[in-house]
Amino acid sequence: MYKVMLVDDEKIIREGLKTRIDWQVYGFELAGDYANGLEAQTAIAADPPDVIISDICMPFVDGLELAEFAHNHYPDIKMILLTGFDEFEYARRAIRLKVSDFILKPVTAKEIRELLKQIKLEMDDQRQLHHNIDQLHTQWSQSLPLLKERFWEKVLTSGVPHTEWEQHRLQFALPPLSSAYQIVVIEPDSDTITDSSAYTAPPVQVLFDSLASIIQSVLPAPWEYTSVVYQSRCIYLFSYPSVDHQSTTAIFEQITQVIHQLHLLSSQHTGLSFTAGLATGCTDIVDIPQQYEQAIQALEYRFLFGTGTILSFADLQQQSTAQMPDIDWEKEMITHLSNNDLTEAQHVSEQLAQQMMLQQTSPTECILQFRQISLRIQDWLQQLGLASVLSPFISQSQWLTAPTLHQILQEWFVMLDHVSAHLNTQIKIHSQQHIQKAIYYIEQHYAEAHLSLQDLCNHVLMSTSSFSQAFKQYTEVTYVEYLTRVRIDKAKELLRLTEYKFYQIAEKVGYTDPNYFSSSFKKHTGLTPKQYREQHRHVKELYR
Repeated sequence: MYKVMLVDDEKIIREGLKTRIDWQVYGFELAGDYANGLEAQTAIAADPPDVIISDICMPFVDGLELAEFAHNHYPDIKMILLTGFDEFEYARRAIRLKVSDFILKPVTAKEIRELLKQIKLEMDDQRQLHHNIDQLHTQWSQSLPLLKERFWEKVLTSGVPHTEWEQHRLQFALPPLSSAYQIVVIEPDSDTITDSSAYTAPPVQVLFDSLASIIQSVLPAPWEYTSVVYQSRCIYLFSYPSVDHQSTTAIFEQITQVIHQLHLLSSQHTGLSFTAGLATGCTDIVDIPQQYEQAIQALEYRFLFGTGTILSFADLQQQSTAQMPDIDWEKEMITHLSNNDLTEAQHVSEQLAQQMMLQQTSPTECILQFRQISLRIQDWLQQLGLASVLSPFISQSQWLTAPTLHQILQEWFVMLDHVSAHLNTQIKIHSQQHIQKAIYYIEQHYAEAHLSLQDLCNHVLMSTSSFSQAFKQYTEVTYVEYLTRVRIDKAKELLRLTEYKFYQIAEKVGYTDPNYFSSSFKKHTGLTPKQYREQHRHVKELYR
């Protein structure tokens, strides 16, 4: 239903039109009637109608002035003027004001009805046209991101010619040709968005929107930029007006500083961190695919250097790639584990990681080398009967799929600690068994004067250092102290229960020198062998 307004200083005409036309039948509703253009202007401003039927000649503000007002402020309003025959020249001016139609007075209701039919058809067509245009605009707005993404995919992967770039320059807000260009690829660090439920958009979109709000504050003039989210990364193309090629190095260095400032501000104000890969820069848009590849390659080095870093392709190319000493890392690792030296095994692992960083080893090669070492350790554990110790770490891939070398190293340390703990347990069990075997051997051979520590170690197949340490932990005394205690105890028994001479008893408990036996006996009992026998003579009487 369209709204129509009547404006005429002759009340009889207004009343006639109001009463003799069924406005709703023709798709209209009467919005009001006014005696002059001044009153009508106020009503139009309050609630603009769709159609105004107005006389030309009126006091205060005439019809032409009202038409001019409507044309300037509400150009969509249809204006119909009523005019007398002698006012036809005024009608010509009305045409210039894009008045829809004019009717010569005296006007009849039939003429108005016919005109309303015509006006409604025109307005229906116009409304449909606006609707179609709105739909097209909506569809265009909805498809624009996809069109932009496809265009950028072509720009980044295969490149576009200058003509195509210019064709889309205004559409996608592209920088002009004849500029210096710098590609920067930014990816959010996954560990910076801890509560993903707080965001309705993916992390990359959250970061993209966040950077958009602060990037202009750190971008120096006359640099400009355009950006897009592509393959879950933020892609930035910075551009600088045409410059002398000799000064491009200094120009591109400005973008490196911009990214450092951007990283700092992003962390401070939004809590979001990112890793960035920077290309070397170019002066022709046809080189952008190569620049994009450089930025991606630089970004991939976060595996070695960690997240939250700014990685420049040029800097990485200049880093030293000198060969490190050739070390058998597998042998080194197993040697330290077999010696139960977890600290040194971890140190060797850190040395390996450091060499990988200096040689810029690829992520795949890093993972393969750690996996190869783990398989060698597993083979070694299998020989010890401990194959199951490492199986969970071999089957579970957390440490093989970690996004950075640092995280792989942390997972690797957990694995080494796990192996070391099991080895300690097994070593303790085996050591106790060996020590018990050694104690039994001492009980059987204490009378042998030349019984030595090496004899015991050979018997239980342990090194002297390992045996001594394990023996002390198990018995709380040294091997010599324990052997002496056994010999003295056996001597006490012989002194109490036999009549052997003192030199005979010394021989029977492993002493070749009777005097040394006597001094050792007194040192441990506080009595000489003779005094000890006298004090315990009653024991011997009991056995007669």
